[in-house]
Amino acid sequence: MKRLIFTETKPDCVIFLQGSTPHPDILSFFTDSPCIATDGAANGLISLGVIPDIIIGDLDSFDPAHLPKHAHSFIIHIPDQEKNDFEKALDYCKKQEYQHILIYGIHGGDFEHSLNNVSVLWKYVDRFQQITIVDSQQRIAIPVFFDMICEELHPSEVISLIPFPHAHISTKGLEWNLENEVLELSKREGARNRSIGKKVSIEHFEGRFLFFCDARFPAFPVFTNYPSSFF
Repeated sequence: MKRLIFTETKPDCVIFLQGSTPHPDILSFFTDSPCIATDGAANGLISLGVIPDIIIGDLDSFDPAHLPKHAHSFIIHIPDQEKNDFEKALDYCKKQEYQHILIYGIHGGDFEHSLNNVSVLWKYVDRFQQITIVDSQQRIAIPVFFDMICEELHPSEVISLIPFPHAHISTKGLEWNLENEVLELSKREGARNRSIGKKVSIEHFEGRFLFFCDARFPAFPVFTNYPSSFF
């Protein structure tokens, strides 16, 4: 079992994908973490005065002339069309041995881009210790495929469990608990549930899901080990 806590620990890096312009607070929370931008996202960051450390992709939507003269961005041009820019960024993170990845903009742009990014997420999720998605400055999502517990929730906090494509689980501490039940896309999802108190636990039998909860930035969510005899 893993325990979800929120600490002042910083992610190993922050990946910005092409989508909505990041809220200034998000940028200020993680100034000490390397900033990796796919080429489309780099334009938006530069317009805010933020210079990415790494700009990666096929560079079809980025012009290096947009960079200020003093910029020291490392530009990685990968023309391979078999992978999208999100995959290229994750490959780079793996080579750098980053383990805690924060992702912003996964649902930005066209709808098909959003769906494709979610598919890529699940393709790569077991290659890192933890990936956290910034849904907005108020919400985050974390891929889960194991038993977990969180004892730092707010009473009546909105908790969503979205399966990909299914998750066989039991829950405790939610307003509408599951008892050895299956969530499955197009059949039964687990959106917009609520915590009763500060603690929610999820027993995992099979499958995987995204755990949505409130963000606590600048505190960063981290999974730690928890006694396996809890259930």
